Amino acid sequence: MVAPTEQLPRRLDIVRMSAIRQLKTRYRGSFLGVLWSFANPILMTGLYTMLFGTAFATYYGGSIIRYVLSAFVGVLVVTFFSQGTSEALSSVVSNGGLLNKIAVEPEIFPIAAIAANVFQQTITTFPIIVVLTAVLTHDPIHVALVPVVLIALVALVAGFGLALSALFVFFRDLSHLWGVISFVFWMTSPVFYPAALVPEKVRPWFEINPVGLAIAALRDVVLGRGPVDMVLIGKFVLIAAVFASLGHVIFSANRRHFMDLL
Repeated sequence: MVAPTEQLPRRLDIVRMSAIRQLKTRYRGSFLGVLWSFANPILMTGLYTMLFGTAFATYYGGSIIRYVLSAFVGVLVVTFFSQGTSEALSSVVSNGGLLNKIAVEPEIFPIAAIAANVFQQTITTFPIIVVLTAVLTHDPIHVALVPVVLIALVALVAGFGLALSALFVFFRDLSHLWGVISFVFWMTSPVFYPAALVPEKVRPWFEINPVGLAIAALRDVVLGRGPVDMVLIGKFVLIAAVFASLGHVIFSANRRHFMDLL
């Protein structure tokens, strides 16, 4: 039996190769390649600014620039969540043939799908977020907390991705259902509108919406003036850890049945 410490390099190598293969497949024939992960948030932010920038600028001290930056952070979070979870969802099923041929842990495939998205954001938007934080806040504490929030965001996506990829093996309609659910997450998170506009009766949902919390936490770190809201940051990190653990539990509980259905 191979020791777990000896298996780790092999697993990481498989994740790396699988992530590279997904990126090559995704952007084959594309002119911009991974730069689309930067172009998409920019285009969406520009669209939201043209439609809502003037109307919502008053909630940002009358500054269109602050609205643009706030919308960019919101779009970045929600697109990373939607794309990462959607690609992880089908990863086990789409690699079913490979699982039947070689001995490989099935969780490698949803992790690789998420790793591919993390890689492309790491070379495009994540560094921009760090630079924006340094320029806007001039506070090393804010800058130091950016990786903390981003790692928690990755953990959140990983938790959802693991759970969805396991459940999709049993329920193939989940891909259609998740498309609707992820859209609900998008529209009920303050992506292109200020949280102050949310009616009182639906604000309890915003308190537990993990995507909305991710947006609020990242905005507080990147755009916040004054001390960081550590309660908000801590709450998001805790919720992300809970979802990551829950996703791992769901995946582990169901993985022994995969081979019968793939």
